[in-house]
Amino acid sequence: MNNFYTLIYLNREIKEKIQDAFFSFAISPHKDVLHIYIDRDDETSRLIFSANPKETALFLDFYRPPKKSNVIDFFDPLEGKQITNMTLAEKDRLVTIYFETGQQLLFKLFSGNPNVFLVENDVIVDAFKNPEEVKGQKPPKPEAPIFLDEVSPRRSAKNQMTEVNPLLPRNLLPYLIDEHNVADMEPDEVKKFTNKVTRALLDDPNPRVLKTGDFCLWSKEWLDIVSEKECEEVNDCVAFAYKNAVHLRRLHEKKEDILQFLERSKSQKESLIAQLQQADKSLERAEQYEKYGHLLMAHAHETVNEGTTEITIEDFYEGNEEITIPLKKEKSISDNAEYYYEKSKDAKKSYQNAKQRLPKVKEELEQVNKLLGELEAIEHLPDLNSWIKDHKRQLEDFGFGSGDDKQATSPFRKFKEGKFEIWIGKSAKSNDQLTSHAHKEDIWLHARGVGGSHVVIRMGNRKDFPPQQVLLKAASYAAYFSKARGMKSAPVMYTKVKYVRKPKGAAPGAVVVEREQVEMVPPMKPQNA
Repeated sequence: MNNFYTLIYLNREIKEKIQDAFFSFAISPHKDVLHIYIDRDDETSRLIFSANPKETALFLDFYRPPKKSNVIDFFDPLEGKQITNMTLAEKDRLVTIYFETGQQLLFKLFSGNPNVFLVENDVIVDAFKNPEEVKGQKPPKPEAPIFLDEVSPRRSAKNQMTEVNPLLPRNLLPYLIDEHNVADMEPDEVKKFTNKVTRALLDDPNPRVLKTGDFCLWSKEWLDIVSEKECEEVNDCVAFAYKNAVHLRRLHEKKEDILQFLERSKSQKESLIAQLQQADKSLERAEQYEKYGHLLMAHAHETVNEGTTEITIEDFYEGNEEITIPLKKEKSISDNAEYYYEKSKDAKKSYQNAKQRLPKVKEELEQVNKLLGELEAIEHLPDLNSWIKDHKRQLEDFGFGSGDDKQATSPFRKFKEGKFEIWIGKSAKSNDQLTSHAHKEDIWLHARGVGGSHVVIRMGNRKDFPPQQVLLKAASYAAYFSKARGMKSAPVMYTKVKYVRKPKGAAPGAVVVEREQVEMVPPMKPQNA
């Protein structure tokens, strides 16, 4: 979606639609995604940029009302400014939008760090991601790759083609090489073939999205792979490919979360069944404990030395053979007999409970296996959402998603991370409620140096800190629900709630923090948030 040849056509198409238009505002509704709202002739459109390294894309989309909460504004100095031009760098994936004020938005669509920079007088003054790291620096300059005249004879076909033209869409080359037997060509033939497919990209673009999910400009004559969608404009197919990629990622993430839960549930129930099937051992223990009780009661009139831990007596059940019975040293013989009678009673009860539970657990395992089979067959997000809705009560009965339906009415968001519950404030007032509701031994977190939600890890009766993975996950949530959301890595402070206090008369959400520690984490949106 961000190949250089794709950007050639995108630049032309988008420029035609946004030149002389006005920058309205820009927000980030999701991690690594920037929506720029552009006004032109009483119409508003969205220029969407994805800085996700696996889904890097730039395209123009139809208007959709912006989210009203949990969003961060970007590039305020451009609001109301007119767009005068849009260009693509020579042989590099740098797209620039120019404004009447001389300011520029520079889109970097390559490497592992895609980003957008606000440039004034050839200096970066702000950025979508990690602004503090790049402010004051020179903007990135185009660096054209090296095109070789000679092909290395011993290199792979893919490497040979990219020597001739490093700008080719590398994700599609394996298909192209296989279909045209490029691996069997001599170096000169590879060079000629590469020049032909390059010319096709420039002279005969056929924008389409393949069944593989890849965006492609080659026609079926060059790459005979079934199309998922064909478009008149490159922008439309890039938008489709991006949304499809996001859909598949969200499907995988949501589906994987439930799959992992059901797999754990399956394993637990299989283990429990194995344990319950050993119930006969409980009955054997019950009989042994009862026997100990009877034998000890026969000697209840006797005394033992203080601190004695066992007694050897005749077993009248086994021909008066000697038997050694462990004793509780603080108890008399008769009290030890009562102790073994109680243990026998408990063992019998355990046996009866196991016999009663076994059929129910087997039925639950059958239900889990059925759910797993249905879930694994789902391939579309709407189908998954419908399936979750239809099986919501059943999943909750197994322990998945319980409490999620209370998110809307709760004064703060609640999420589970293993055995720990994580609370996240929704507003300044909610932050105050969250901190006041928390226990003094709970863990309090907040993105350092920026506005954002208070986050609390509920510790129950524990006085220590949670496992590191739980702490880091909660810290990443704190970074996400803050003005540091667009940063690659953000500092998050944490401490016990007992070291967080609200000064008298302080504004809602304002607190004083002591004994804090800091972790650097990438902002992360909670599942199902």
